[in-house]
Amino acid sequence: MSAALQDAPLISGRATRRRIVPASLSVRALVATLVGLLALDNILLLGLLGLPPLLVGALALAAPAALAFLICAAVPGEIEVGTPTVLVCLLVAAFLLILGGEGRLFYATADWQVRDAVLADMGNHRWPFDYWLDGKSQMLRAPVGMYLVPALLGGASQAGRDWALLAHNSLAFALIFAIGSALFPSRRARLIALVTFVMFSGLDMVGSIIHQRVVGWADWDHIERWAGAYQYSAHITQMFWVPQHCLAGWTLALAYMLWRKGIVPIGLFGAMLPLVAIWSPLAVMGALPFALYAAVVVLRTRGWGWLDVLLCATAMLLAIPALLYLSADAASVGSGVRPPTVVYGLFILLEVLPFLVPLLRDRAGAGDRATILIAGACLFLMPLWGIGLSNDFQMRASIMPLALVAIAFVQWGNERTYWPGKAWFIVVVALGAVTGTAEAARALRLGPSPVPRCSLAGAWDRQTGFVVPHASYFAARAAFAIRIDPAERVPATQPARCWDRAWPVVKNVAMERLDRQ
Repeated sequence: MSAALQDAPLISGRATRRRIVPASLSVRALVATLVGLLALDNILLLGLLGLPPLLVGALALAAPAALAFLICAAVPGEIEVGTPTVLVCLLVAAFLLILGGEGRLFYATADWQVRDAVLADMGNHRWPFDYWLDGKSQMLRAPVGMYLVPALLGGASQAGRDWALLAHNSLAFALIFAIGSALFPSRRARLIALVTFVMFSGLDMVGSIIHQRVVGWADWDHIERWAGAYQYSAHITQMFWVPQHCLAGWTLALAYMLWRKGIVPIGLFGAMLPLVAIWSPLAVMGALPFALYAAVVVLRTRGWGWLDVLLCATAMLLAIPALLYLSADAASVGSGVRPPTVVYGLFILLEVLPFLVPLLRDRAGAGDRATILIAGACLFLMPLWGIGLSNDFQMRASIMPLALVAIAFVQWGNERTYWPGKAWFIVVVALGAVTGTAEAARALRLGPSPVPRCSLAGAWDRQTGFVVPHASYFAARAAFAIRIDPAERVPATQPARCWDRAWPVVKNVAMERLDRQ
């Protein structure tokens, strides 16, 4: 009797702990959380555009909850992900983002000179705010999805914004990794998938060696520059340099693959397309061929229901302000065809074909052959179109097709039972991993990024990287579809130094040689 009484509290405590920390989480709950976060970004944009705070607050509570409810109604709840897997995904996401410079503990690439300034302006100034640039009132017009929640949480505190951004992005990427684990059947397969996906890259090391032999030099600090105007960014490069574009493209790839595997209905992919536009419109452009294919399939097979329609319509309704916001004066950025150069063939040979050829030759994987063909066509054609002065379109629009190829290549590698196939998988993954390893080595070698002092307008012309026209991030206030009355103007007067110390800058060998000519 006394032994039973002594054991009772212990048993009760264990049961309580089980209720507090469940052994697993359903894919449905994880997807609903991710969709709710994306919906929240679209609602908070209304505050940046000048809607009353009380109205924005009410919508921020209601709209994400409504969309999450629709997700729970549409997505089956049978498939679950273990809580340890979710925690590992959170740790991996946070580790990679910290190593990429978020939290200001390690080196951040020069692209963060602009991103830090955007986040600082959004945290330091009352919404909506404007700039006086080029003789007129201009508004921030950029993919601001990554900054909205951190700017509100961090406010005028630099450390608050930095850590809010890290926490926000860690949660979002952890959800992607955790949901993506449902695509793989075993713990071993999931571990291989996580490592391979994170380290996924083309054979940039081989390209840099060829460049060194032919030209006499190569940029070994950032080896993806070997092909000049052509680049498909490694997955670690995407997380370090452009996490907002990366998250949007990976989210779309994940939703598409979950639909292809029959885990979720088509409505999820359809809803994600407009929701992630505020994170990266270029990633959405890269998803359009897959959206067209998905529409043809579901119409032909009648693989849709009215709940899918309601889900897509609700997401589109929430995203309309973001789509209008991003389209303001967008034509001023410019776009056009870019004919291939002599390097194009070698670029495709090293960045695309090592993965595409074995996938297309594999008859066992012919069930999703259409997806691989679409991804291959996108990767062949995207370098031949440009938006703006840089090669951002090919680097960002390619994120979804590259992610789909990476997932398919992992699955192909897991299924190999003969050594030639296993050897090819190991060699290609190992050679590609050199790119991500080089990015991580640079982050460990250089010091943390300095604290920003200037506004976005002030930092724009003081960037150490490639400076593009103002139209990339600004639009005239008169160009917006609604009237915006700024509550505050960002001061035109800037500090003498835009950072509290010199930004650790890696020498760009290519630019130095061009300057000497």
